[in-house]
Amino acid sequence: MSNIVAIIGGGASGIIAAYAAIKADAKVILLEKNEKLGKKLYITGKGRCNITNDCDINTFLENVPRNAKFLYSALNHLSPSALRNLLESLNCPTKLERGRRVYPESDKASDVTRAFENAIRCADIRLNSRVAEIDVKNAGVKGLMLTDGDYIPCNAIVVATGGLSYPSTGSTGDGYIFAKQVGLEVTHTSPALVPIELSDDWVKKLSGLTLKNVLLTALVDGKEVFSKQGELLFTHFGISGPIAIALSSHITGIEAHRIDICLDMKPVLDIYTLMNRLQRECNENGSIQLNTLMQSYVPKSMVDILLELSDVYEKTKLAHLSNKDRWSIVNTLKSIPLHFEKLRPFEEAVITRGGISVDEIDPSTMQAKKISGLYFAGEVLDVDAYTGGYNLQIAFSTGALAGKSAAEYVGGKE
Repeated sequence: MSNIVAIIGGGASGIIAAYAAIKADAKVILLEKNEKLGKKLYITGKGRCNITNDCDINTFLENVPRNAKFLYSALNHLSPSALRNLLESLNCPTKLERGRRVYPESDKASDVTRAFENAIRCADIRLNSRVAEIDVKNAGVKGLMLTDGDYIPCNAIVVATGGLSYPSTGSTGDGYIFAKQVGLEVTHTSPALVPIELSDDWVKKLSGLTLKNVLLTALVDGKEVFSKQGELLFTHFGISGPIAIALSSHITGIEAHRIDICLDMKPVLDIYTLMNRLQRECNENGSIQLNTLMQSYVPKSMVDILLELSDVYEKTKLAHLSNKDRWSIVNTLKSIPLHFEKLRPFEEAVITRGGISVDEIDPSTMQAKKISGLYFAGEVLDVDAYTGGYNLQIAFSTGALAGKSAAEYVGGKE
């Protein structure tokens, strides 16, 4: 029994924890409640699997909005480049794409899962196995109980059960229950990296419209918490796309506060430069209607909405446009108010904000500080990052460190 490491969860963090533990000479029992391993991995990156972001550690941590320092040891243990090398050694070569995002050369998420499955064949892999309870006595792991009544004795457990995002893949918060059962703090959980619902009726008219190189800014109780330039997508319920998804990570869990969002259609131009441009074009094209000129400022489908928000008649001839109206248009171009309603649900979230408090975990091993032999890895922890491969790298890095540490722990007890 003494050198058995039981791993709960067969997602990214669980399968690499199993691999790391096997490499460190432990016997591994991998328990997965689904009918196959890596179920969530299959849908990441729209089925292509954005494995990681191949950047240096400092840049990586800049893309983790909360508890970034907690990851320093894990990322040093398995960096993005080291993960790529590992996958190469497992016959799953990778490639680098825009934004330093890394994908398998095959563009198939299944190849990543298969690579690890082949590498952990010597493990005792038990599918359709649900854990009911972790057995802890005298502040140390003794084993675990399955829902079918079976008891598995072991001296180390890695909890790699995921969070609450994409619950159809089996991420239903089991790890939070186990943590609470043994007295560990679990912070409030909420969906992150998720689209945003707005109360503005006009956004429905723009559903499907993508804006590039716009600036999205958010204030919470009057304090700026987010400002990012990039691509934005209007939907029938509000906004999505990279910068909206990134914004959600800064406002999830605090929806009760006052949240103000504004959209800058011309972030590269300051308000005075934009005003001078509009005034010059009005002087040069006096006979043209305003709604025609505005098509050179915003997409055609957005012109009437922009002018309605500016409270300016769309068919005004440029020669008759007052200075007040020009300023109103410019101010709207630089700051379109978007009225926050709520975030979309966990079913649409990429990741979970919140989880097992990092204060409960030793970052150099991923072991619970209060309970010897109990380790946590991946989304179950209170750490989340932006899109671009960062969250999957966190799962792999924390999983690898937890698996190795658990194996060393049981090895020391022999």
